[in-house]
Amino acid sequence: MRRWHNGLMRLLAPFWSRATYRGWIWAILGGALMMPYMMVGAVTYNWWYPDSGFAGLLEPIVFVAVLPLVAATSVLLPDREIERTAARRLLGARFETPVDDESWNSRWRTGCWFTLHAAVGGVLSGITLALVPFAIYLLIAGVGGSEPLQAMPQGLAPRWGLLFGPLFLALLLWLVAATAGGMRRLAPVLLGQSSADRLAGARAEAARLAARNRIARELHDSVGHALSVVVVQSDAAARLIEADPAFAAKAMAAVGETARGALAELDTVIGALREDGGAQRVPQHDLGELESLAAECGVEVELRVSGDVGALSRLASREAYRIVQEALTNVLRHADRPEAVVELDVGGGLARIVVDSPSARPARSKRNGRGLIGMGERAAVVGGTVRTGREDGRWLVRAAIPLEDTTGKAEDGHATARSADR
Repeated sequence: MRRWHNGLMRLLAPFWSRATYRGWIWAILGGALMMPYMMVGAVTYNWWYPDSGFAGLLEPIVFVAVLPLVAATSVLLPDREIERTAARRLLGARFETPVDDESWNSRWRTGCWFTLHAAVGGVLSGITLALVPFAIYLLIAGVGGSEPLQAMPQGLAPRWGLLFGPLFLALLLWLVAATAGGMRRLAPVLLGQSSADRLAGARAEAARLAARNRIARELHDSVGHALSVVVVQSDAAARLIEADPAFAAKAMAAVGETARGALAELDTVIGALREDGGAQRVPQHDLGELESLAAECGVEVELRVSGDVGALSRLASREAYRIVQEALTNVLRHADRPEAVVELDVGGGLARIVVDSPSARPARSKRNGRGLIGMGERAAVVGGTVRTGREDGRWLVRAAIPLEDTTGKAEDGHATARSADR
């Protein structure tokens, strides 16, 4: 019983659904769009058949003949947004406006929609004009019961008009509802974004996210590293300012130097955010400055370098520098003792980096591992890998960086590194 009830309700839903009547209005608007073309067709038909008058308006052949004219003029529509607004408001269609509305791809698809709107609207408007008065005539005849129904099969009593009148109106409503539903599903295909638009949008979003990830890594690696050094050096200066004033002064001088460097790098990142060329004002660090990094990072570093560091591409050298910098920052923040061994071996098409430090203290917060993710992303940018983890009571960071970019792209938002939370 419930299934039967649900089926009946779905069958009768078009009668009280606003979507049906809004779709009807949409169809009547299409009929209005079709009328000027039908007038041109009727005049042409009258020219061929002078005795026809304006009977051409009712000729199906005229309707079919003017459709190519509708299609030809639809490509030149000055404002295609009108059709989109009508589809959204009257049909309830949901779609995004094409990125380039002036492209021929967008024009021909909108032209197809306009042609369909005029054709479908013309047919439904004609059926409405014919069927609604006829249904009313049947109802009036059925109520009177005396007027013969010329349009009914011979032998049927006028009272049958009480059945056929509402039936014809119901059939018209179901036809309108079905047409509106079909056009609603078709609207995103012809009026919305094409596959090329969606692909371009996806690429733009991927580029935007990649840029955000790059800027986040720069902030984390440069400013985060500098702040870690500032915190450690200032704490040491505060503890020893009375016992060892010379060391405290040296520590505070290092704090100032580090802070100035951080400000310069922050200006670089802000310039990149504003897209004003600021990223070019400050040179990017690379492995050529590895000794300076080891001396200023606040960690006692034993540096071992072998091979030709200059063999790395500029991008690979920058990313390798940042990986070492982040590894030393982690040593400064987490290791039992601020000391590390940094090995750099360049050869065989790879730059192999190992940062060996005492095992990290237990994490004081669950928000860890962001720097490790950043190291993996930096390696992935140039087709390299990063592995991190504890071995024999030591914390090791191992990176393999190709001398040349093997990815064919400057940025990648996905890391290929296998890293353990630190």
